[in-house]
Amino acid sequence: MADDWFYSVQFYFNKLFGTSSTDPIELISLVTLSVSGILLIGIIHALYTTYKKNKLIETLLFLYAMIFLIIGSVFAILLRFAYRDWGLRGLGDLFTLGMNLFVLTCIVLVNLFSIRVTFPRRYKIVLVILLVLSAIMLYTGLWAAFQGFPYVRVVDFLVFFTLELTLIRFFCLLPYSIIPIALFFYYANKVREEKRAHSNRSIWLGLGILFFDIAVLVTGVFPRLQIIQVLFAPSALIFYVCFSMPEWFKRKIGWID
Repeated sequence: MADDWFYSVQFYFNKLFGTSSTDPIELISLVTLSVSGILLIGIIHALYTTYKKNKLIETLLFLYAMIFLIIGSVFAILLRFAYRDWGLRGLGDLFTLGMNLFVLTCIVLVNLFSIRVTFPRRYKIVLVILLVLSAIMLYTGLWAAFQGFPYVRVVDFLVFFTLELTLIRFFCLLPYSIIPIALFFYYANKVREEKRAHSNRSIWLGLGILFFDIAVLVTGVFPRLQIIQVLFAPSALIFYVCFSMPEWFKRKIGWID
């Protein structure tokens, strides 16, 4: 791994002069991750309770997706400490790979959940597409990490890839975002007449995945736009409501009278 002298300069400059711990974007990001983490725990509890009753593979897929998302969030927090406070570039790179692996697995599971609850006959085709895209994402991340600077850089303690690698990762992430959103909105429209409550719930799930995907896609390609992580909070809230199904929500979508 090539030595990133620019990162070393940033780290020691930070140690000498310090950085603002009250940076508003940093604080907003941390608060959002904390709130989302609390909601994710609630989602996992609701999903586990539901799975014990229905034993559906769809419920299990989303349950594991949320567990992997929490683990990925922990890695996201740890990598900030490794880069900014500990000065351990190698450990930070390892945490970055861990974050990418768990978040990517979460996204794959969300996509598989989406296809199974809408159009399960296309499940195998979508699975193959997702596995190919996942392999490309993981390979480019590992390759860049081992090559080091200038293929991957840490600037202001954020990870940046070269333009070529960024474009590859963007076009790999794009289908992850489009597939589940399109499935839920198309399914909602298709069953609108005969299953209005299911249609309404699908719309809400589609919105939750939309917010989640925008946050993942934007921060994955443009790391400086960390403020977009605020979308994780409404996304987690929507997922929590859709899976816990409180009485007021059931009445809202027409599930009960």
